[in-house]
Amino acid sequence: MNLSSQTVTTYAGSQYVGSGKYNVIANNPMLNDFYSIPYGICTDTAGNIWLTDQHNIIILNSGISRQRGGSTLDPTQPGSIGRYRATGTQSLFNSPRGVFVHPKTNAIYICDTDNGQIRSSVGSAYVNSSNPTIWDGLSTINPDDDNAFAGKYSFLGDYKDGLKSQAFFSSPEDIVVTADGAVYVSDYGNDCIRKISGNNVTTLAGKGQSYGFADGIGGNARFYAPAGICLDGTTHILVADRNNAKIRRVNLSTGQVTTVIGSGLVSPSDVLSVDGLIFIADDFCIKVWDGSSLRVYAGKPGVSDYKDGNDSSARFGELGFMVFRNKDQSIYVCDRENNVVRRIPVIQNAVPNFTCNNVMPTVGQTVKLTNTSLFFTSVQWNISPSTYTIQAGGKLTDTVIYVSFNATGSYNVTLTANNPSGNVPLTRNNYINVSTNSSAKPAAGFVASKTLLAINENTQLIDMSANTPNKWDWTITPRNFSYVSGTDSNSQYPVVKFAASGSYTVKLVATNANGFGSITRTNYIVVASNDNQVITNNPGVRVYPNPTRGILYLSGVSHNQVVHVISADGRIVQKTMKGSMLDVTDLPDGMYVVNVLGRGLTCRFVKLN
Repeated sequence: MNLSSQTVTTYAGSQYVGSGKYNVIANNPMLNDFYSIPYGICTDTAGNIWLTDQHNIIILNSGISRQRGGSTLDPTQPGSIGRYRATGTQSLFNSPRGVFVHPKTNAIYICDTDNGQIRSSVGSAYVNSSNPTIWDGLSTINPDDDNAFAGKYSFLGDYKDGLKSQAFFSSPEDIVVTADGAVYVSDYGNDCIRKISGNNVTTLAGKGQSYGFADGIGGNARFYAPAGICLDGTTHILVADRNNAKIRRVNLSTGQVTTVIGSGLVSPSDVLSVDGLIFIADDFCIKVWDGSSLRVYAGKPGVSDYKDGNDSSARFGELGFMVFRNKDQSIYVCDRENNVVRRIPVIQNAVPNFTCNNVMPTVGQTVKLTNTSLFFTSVQWNISPSTYTIQAGGKLTDTVIYVSFNATGSYNVTLTANNPSGNVPLTRNNYINVSTNSSAKPAAGFVASKTLLAINENTQLIDMSANTPNKWDWTITPRNFSYVSGTDSNSQYPVVKFAASGSYTVKLVATNANGFGSITRTNYIVVASNDNQVITNNPGVRVYPNPTRGILYLSGVSHNQVVHVISADGRIVQKTMKGSMLDVTDLPDGMYVVNVLGRGLTCRFVKLN
């Protein structure tokens, strides 16, 4: 996989080395805020970032840092140590680390590490981003109350499975929660992975208070100071096995432990699984594993400093935990030595590529250049020499351009594919070779800019005939159409819109002084009805809008019905359990079939871009 790290920037926090600084302002611009050894980090369902530092729970959203827990009666001092079970800034913690938000309920789960407990806002997650509350609804404020989500208070730590209220943890480090509500904890001091389900705490993998290294199932496996953990799909977690300098994978059903990365690490503090890649916070840098090799992604191994910048020019201090935020495809990592949160976009390098339908045209003939690049956000074409014309109202920044050449010779074509990681050019020298044949009659040819249309949507017919015709005659049947934009049946590039649904046949006769050529494309343009399409074997079911450019709705189909979308060539291109709504935004133009499994229901729809 062609992957490059991007520019490392400071996302939140005002850099300093040490600990203990604390802002008096409750809602502070993130870059002006002071954190004290930020460690745990996660995102919620709205994309807000939750952060833990020595004694506080902090919410980062809309450029504002909100201190929500671990306050003190004297706001000029750092957050107080304690274990108050209270509302908002009245609650107290002792070195909270791992934090995770339930993917369905938005409830917050926190490893209150030095209190040896798991704290939670179960049933009372924050209501909205403008006034988030952590422990809303708990009326009892008692510094000696052990009624945490799980674990009895133990300053020195201990190990015991059993009822949540009677279990013991030892420096619980990190936490994840699955969609079904199961909670998994890396019990750093006990060298094992714990599971909280229902009202019980069990040991999923490793043996409590027995460190070492061994793969195996459940209690036969061994860890040595397991630190950061992350979900790896829906069936596994990854563990940064810090003192073993390895990344381990744990099966959530069986407790089977395997080693994923066994060498090349120094002291990994956290691990992330992102689209088949594994990112590791290790040795003052971020490393990435692509399944076969490990390399530095950002920062420099063994070098502790503070510097924003690209790739290896960036510098980190000692790192805490990381999170991947899907909405901006970025990794956020707690740089706990520098007391800031750093952001690293994760975007693959653009891979430029393009095709041409005809690399040996005649003078005046139009060819089609099509961008086929990967991972791009925009493109730029360059053609030399400059004796060419962009046709059909196109621009050199379009993904598809139609070009005619005004002189014979060889033309170089460059396509630059751009994305936030940079600009990557591809040049093909002498790619298009233009000739002339003054004694030949036209070889007719054309394409339409769109062949799947809605009623009254425009398409442009683009002449691509060879041998320099000077007269064009278009015929379209049936005649439920009109020429628009000042064009007519004798234009070289007419613009047409259609008044009725159906299939349309297009014929072009191209003429020059030597004669004429013609081409007919039968049922070439398909115009879909704007009306709802009735599923013929069940009139009570409808799919709309049709055609669609994004969301497709099905009435008369239950929410839990399995639905397949099938392409014209018979491939299943999408599966969903959301029977009443399909998001087909990413599908290319074309005709598709919806198949509702188990009910024998099918219908067709047209996807337009």
